Amino acid sequence: MTTKTIVVAACALSALFANGAATWKNLDDNSHASGPKLTEADLIGKAVLVYYWDASNEDSVKYLSEVEKVWSAFKTKKFQVVGNYVGAKNDEKVKEAVQKHKVTFPVYYKFSLDPDPCHAAGRTPYFSVVNHRGTGVYNGEGFKVGTEKIVNAISSIGMPIALCGDVELKKLKGMAGQLKLGKNITNAMKALEKKKSDKDPDVASEATELISAVESAKSDVKEDIELYSKVDPAEAIKLIDLFVKTWPKDDSAKEYKASVSELKKAAAEKAKAAKEKAKEK
Repeated sequence: MTTKTIVVAACALSALFANGAATWKNLDDNSHASGPKLTEADLIGKAVLVYYWDASNEDSVKYLSEVEKVWSAFKTKKFQVVGNYVGAKNDEKVKEAVQKHKVTFPVYYKFSLDPDPCHAAGRTPYFSVVNHRGTGVYNGEGFKVGTEKIVNAISSIGMPIALCGDVELKKLKGMAGQLKLGKNITNAMKALEKKKSDKDPDVASEATELISAVESAKSDVKEDIELYSKVDPAEAIKLIDLFVKTWPKDDSAKEYKASVSELKKAAAEKAKAAKEKAKEK
């Protein structure tokens, strides 16, 4: 195994991508190099592709055109590309490369996730993909893999969350119809708890996997409710309705229902602002 392979393998297992939401650093005027300026709000609720590059690395400069193609293809979606310039600060070098490759996405110096991803001490070209929940889903040197990951991250935004996850149902196929978001699953979960002790080890194993998948899905729904409460209150209301129907006895259900009134006000204000902005055009 080469040193490069070892580094990539280690990065894939890094705590950053295993333990929750990412935060951003160097998102300010002093760090801005070219393109539109961003704020934290511009990144919330979006899939983000961070491209690490350096003008002194010819390969990473060449990839600017390819990354620009990805940006052009998906910029109307809930998606953002940010170029992370990791070399010494040099506005002229950045300007020359950006103009040559017709880059329109924002470029910042030392912009990245915090803590900084393990990418072999500034190795370029390098790609990080963060989903709309702020969780890293890819960190590596592969442009093709990074592109696939960002497309998947974009596609998953707004899609119904599957309670069964990736569990392959063989013994408990009937659960596919019972474990659906928006349907009360209280009795189905009780049944699964019993099947964890089934004499058939395959049934017991599948029941255990399903319970874990449902808990993971619940966590995702909660994260989306928190997220959309900030950026899309109307969507948050829809998710709350689904959550309460699915987990009516969950401790969070009462709290969520109590927040709907304020969310409706926020949704109305956002809709009004959007109409006023449309009139200005």
